[in-house]
Amino acid sequence: MTQISFTELEQLIQKSLICQGMSEENARIMSDIYISTTKRGVGHHDIHNLPQRLEKLKNGTLNPNPKFRLLSSFGCMERYDGDNGPGELINHFSMGRAMALASVHGMGMCAMNNSNHYLCSAPYIEQAARDGYIGLIIAKAMPTMGMPGHQGNLIGQSPMGFAFPTGGLDPVMLDICLAYVSYEKLKMMADHGESVPAHWGVDAAGIPTTDAKALLEGTKYPIGEHKGFGLALLCELLTGVLSGGCILDEPEEPDGIREMSHTAFAIKADALMPMEEFNTRSSELIARLKARDANVRIPGERTYEITRRYEETGIIELEETLLSVLCGYAEKA
Repeated sequence: MTQISFTELEQLIQKSLICQGMSEENARIMSDIYISTTKRGVGHHDIHNLPQRLEKLKNGTLNPNPKFRLLSSFGCMERYDGDNGPGELINHFSMGRAMALASVHGMGMCAMNNSNHYLCSAPYIEQAARDGYIGLIIAKAMPTMGMPGHQGNLIGQSPMGFAFPTGGLDPVMLDICLAYVSYEKLKMMADHGESVPAHWGVDAAGIPTTDAKALLEGTKYPIGEHKGFGLALLCELLTGVLSGGCILDEPEEPDGIREMSHTAFAIKADALMPMEEFNTRSSELIARLKARDANVRIPGERTYEITRRYEETGIIELEETLLSVLCGYAEKA
């Protein structure tokens, strides 16, 4: 492991992106997202995903400087083509549009098709909450989740998240998918030979398993069985269907629409009452939860604690191989 300051890491990220043809402004947005997600300390959906993005930018699979094209609009709703850009840039834009619409209409929605992996929900919903909005974002991809009593993968695991301000230092923030475990978390568990709860899913033969590797090769189940499956269906409607993108396992179009789509929602927190009153009431919600059980964890608490520790030191330890790979992409061809 090698220590590196976040300032140095940010510079390295930006340089590696610019060397793949990305504009300085887009590289700055991307680096902000990767730094903030890495400071969460989750260990995946962060800096470890960057080499994959860089390789796709290098080989032309991703468009480094997408031009977002408005396809249709109605009141507080807009729909765009994401021009096969990085999901991080697309969702930064879509949440910005949702907030802009909410500032006028009280609520805003921006659906994007022709998108790509967006890393995780946290950066975009935090962006909304810190600016005084209630933020919600949903992602759609190919089916990677099944259902008890049925064979194989039926529907996407629908990564999603929400955040809202409370007037305190940090917003409340939940970043999840509707499977019991995300692919990257499960892969980490499989690589470390860890076991999983049997209700998380089945192996390739359809038999419940506690082996993370076997589950990785099998089928994951939705949280709450039919309840999670129903929510995943709603997410597919609000993303793939509403954006005009691919639906479920509909194949990508050659040189056209990509399988992934996203939808961002924003609600103006002070649309119906003064912001001070909203903050008082939302913070009271949290206080009343804490009063019922002082040990209850509010969504986002743990990651904000880790983030503050990183910001106090300004340093992170990363694998030498990862830093070596990033340095390689930061060199002009």
